Amino acid sequence: MEHEFDDAADRPVLRTTDHDGIAVVELAGELDMKTAKTSLASVLHVVDQRPEGIVVDLQAVTFFGSAGISMLISVQYEAGQQGVPFGIAAAQKAVMRTLTMSGMNMRLPLFSTVPEAVDALRASAAPPQG
Repeated sequence: MEHEFDDAADRPVLRTTDHDGIAVVELAGELDMKTAKTSLASVLHVVDQRPEGIVVDLQAVTFFGSAGISMLISVQYEAGQQGVPFGIAAAQKAVMRTLTMSGMNMRLPLFSTVPEAVDALRASAAPPQG
């Protein structure tokens, strides 16, 4: 499962890759009022596929506004409704500043890297051993 598109300047680059059942959706560029709705629809489409988990990778996002926060909250809600473990890979200033100022850094499942998020989601989806 891999697709890529960048056919409009108003849409962040979106690439979805499969990491052994965990879907990683990579967004790049500006995530604002103009782009968040399209990005949300694309990410929710991946959630609807019911992967073993979903990671939204924001490492290449250069601007992150309140519409981006709203998008992440919507994805978190929908993933929870469908029983899909959810995480966000974000460590750069453009994203973390907005998440910290809004207090959402304490309410969203944030990870520093994609591998860290994938490992955490895989661990949360694993059946208990015993």
